[in-house]
Amino acid sequence: MKKFWMMTLAAATAAAALPAYALRSGDPVQELNVKWVQGTPLALLPPAKPQPNEPRLKAAVFFLTRAANRDETLTLLNNLRRSYAGPLRLAAVTPDSEADVREMLKARPDFTLPLGVDQKRQLTANYMNGSMLYPMAFVTDDSGRIIWSGELVDLGEMVQNYLEGNFDASRQKKLAPLLDELQTLLRENNDRRMKMVTNSILKIDPGNAAALRIRLFVLENSGRLDEAWQLIDSQLRQQPKLERLYFAALDLAMRHPELAGRIPALLAAYRSAIAGNPDSDNLMAWTLLNRLPDDPAALRSAVELAGRAESQLKPDSAPALRAAVLSTRSLIAYRLGNVAGAVKFEQEAAAFWKKADLPGNAANSRLRLDYYRTVQELAGKQ
Repeated sequence: MKKFWMMTLAAATAAAALPAYALRSGDPVQELNVKWVQGTPLALLPPAKPQPNEPRLKAAVFFLTRAANRDETLTLLNNLRRSYAGPLRLAAVTPDSEADVREMLKARPDFTLPLGVDQKRQLTANYMNGSMLYPMAFVTDDSGRIIWSGELVDLGEMVQNYLEGNFDASRQKKLAPLLDELQTLLRENNDRRMKMVTNSILKIDPGNAAALRIRLFVLENSGRLDEAWQLIDSQLRQQPKLERLYFAALDLAMRHPELAGRIPALLAAYRSAIAGNPDSDNLMAWTLLNRLPDDPAALRSAVELAGRAESQLKPDSAPALRAAVLSTRSLIAYRLGNVAGAVKFEQEAAAFWKKADLPGNAANSRLRLDYYRTVQELAGKQ
């Protein structure tokens, strides 16, 4: 995910200084007048006679077929479709050529969402207005107006907040022009104004993902690591139960050795504040195991968090979550010298990845399983 948005920000920074979006929160949606090359066309405007299975939200996602983050975009769209199959209906739109689209679909047969080509590129211009911050999502409900626009990486959090009754459309109308300006300031390298706008955004919406990403990008690239850490820490104090803030802080600390000493306190704060979220616990454990493979304290924390994640699984937990927990348990078994256990758990994980209909994850699981079996075989010959 870090790679995903770093590539997105790099593209945005390199673009010409254009206003961010023509269409913002509160504006009427424009229908997707595109050539549909795959799937059932998505109508954004509410139907005259709503059907019982009408989704609560619809989202048009604009993306580029040749972008460096293309595959991450398609995978994220697939995951969002599975996670919110009932309340959310998605469609992807690109201004690229139909030939490029069909070439992409050959390479990614697992991507089956409705997909339209904006042949005249006018629709893309109306929504994006020159912004290079692809992929960008525009969400509407039965009002027929845009209630949220933002980077695709933040769409899942927005949908979850909406479903839990924590989404405020009026707040988005206040945020939209500020977020537009922030992107422009990034291109102009106007640090003083950027800090002011970031503070304004975070005052309205503590922990705002887009504002934090852009500001942290600037602070880190200018070597102002203490200021970057203080920014995340200030948001954690206001939003201690927002999981992604802990991951943002951990990612920053893991990439800069001078901040590594702050990781134990961060993990302690995470364990205290975050409860009842096996997905987050497992991801934290997996991150520690893979990003800090030689750190004894990280191993201890990973074992504790993975155990907590497993204990919170329910009989109806999604196959993908069960698979992820089993893969983490397998890696822990391997690190602790239990290769037979690693093989057993990864076998179970591969079966659940297949059940979840995630072929890429299943393939990676089989690769890990093959590695563990090879270790087991070679160890037996010593």
